[in-house]
Amino acid sequence: MADRGRGIRVTIPSDVSYLEPIRTLIQEIASLAGLPREAVNEVELAVTEGCANVIRHCYCNSDRERIDLSFAFADDFFEVRIDDYGKFVDPSRIKSRPLDDVRPGGLGVHLMRKVMDEVTYTKNRWGGTSLTMRKRLARPGEPRKDRSGR
Repeated sequence: MADRGRGIRVTIPSDVSYLEPIRTLIQEIASLAGLPREAVNEVELAVTEGCANVIRHCYCNSDRERIDLSFAFADDFFEVRIDDYGKFVDPSRIKSRPLDDVRPGGLGVHLMRKVMDEVTYTKNRWGGTSLTMRKRLARPGEPRKDRSGR
């Protein structure tokens, strides 16, 4: 990554009460990276969903595990990585439920893919899963494209 030398790493317990301070941190860092307010809100939503999925599915709601988050930005993107220490999940098995199945839950992956420009899952060096999400940054004078390329 062509890093501007700006970024942060933070480790939190797998406790949902830590999601609110993470949202506040996202607002500050994403704003510093130059994301417009709407994009900051989208990053906040995606990271909240990603962390909630780790807590619920990877750690079975245990609040005694660890989640590492890394935030960084370059000239053309803002990146967030969420690392867990559970068992690696094959990305082909990570799916949302059908959108016409109206009930609470099950749409986190769909939302992350909808609001972020790139979403990838890889096996990390601890044997867990790394979720990396990127949001493109518009260059000065360039309008931000939507996800359809318009």
